[in-house]
Amino acid sequence: MKPNGLVMKSLQLRVSWFKDDALPIDQSSLAELNPNILLTGWSSLPLDAHWLSSRECKLRYICHLGGAVKWLVPRSFIERGGIVTNWSDIPSTSVAEHALLLALSALRNSGHWLEVLRGGRKSTNRIEWLNTRTLFGRKVGIHGFGRIARELVKILRPFGVEIRAYSQGVPASLFDAMGVTQVESLVSLFTENEVLFECEGLTPKTSGVVSAKILAMLPDDAVFVNVARGGLVDEAALLREATSGRIRVALDVMTSEPVAPSCPFLQLKNVVMSPHIAGPTFDQYSSCGAFAARNIARYLGGTPLEGIVSLVEYDQST
Repeated sequence: MKPNGLVMKSLQLRVSWFKDDALPIDQSSLAELNPNILLTGWSSLPLDAHWLSSRECKLRYICHLGGAVKWLVPRSFIERGGIVTNWSDIPSTSVAEHALLLALSALRNSGHWLEVLRGGRKSTNRIEWLNTRTLFGRKVGIHGFGRIARELVKILRPFGVEIRAYSQGVPASLFDAMGVTQVESLVSLFTENEVLFECEGLTPKTSGVVSAKILAMLPDDAVFVNVARGGLVDEAALLREATSGRIRVALDVMTSEPVAPSCPFLQLKNVVMSPHIAGPTFDQYSSCGAFAARNIARYLGGTPLEGIVSLVEYDQST
């Protein structure tokens, strides 16, 4: 497949692109094009390490319209001085907003609403039967304290909640600056809170860290919300907890995606699920594109870029 070409005379650039309907793109086509700058997104294919390391490769800057880049580009590209940027803080507020939506939905027991609307329960006892709960005044825990978690803290404030958080390696000063109580372990975090938001990054150290033992620490009727990565959680243990009805669960992410129609979580009315859509909403797409265009202009002009992925951030990402 040959890429289409366009000469942008105002910038004296040759811009080529690959259309989505022409996927998959083979590496030979990209190597033949041999760009200096590459704009990538969710549907891009992983880049070939051999090509990137070759003397012929002219690629110096990858502008990625997404968050995690580990699946896309090998670490060696950054080690050799290649520049990679992502969309920086753009999705943080949107993911935090979605996490709040999931928590409120679980607290109001939305999985049972249709049963009430269809006449399965008397209108006089619907609130009691649904066992609806409020977020106001709750004890809230956040696992992870990156950009999304910190945005979540901001939008939780009006609810008058007590917020505790845990994330290994994060300095106490960052928690203090946000007015959040830092706890010493996951055991403490899960034991002491009624609503638990999972916002931690997935790394070899955090994979499966939310174990059956940790989940069992949640108080009865607690809400567990995951907007991070499915791989952080022992999903079999989470399913057992949800099936028993002991806790409420709200998930935007799973280990295996897209979720199969036979997924047992879909059968449970005390589980709220969304199809991994917590990131930028459709109306924010233009902002993402504008951010990428500004970064490319900065690169061409030799000015500092936003959202640079350092080796430390690369290693901590999914």
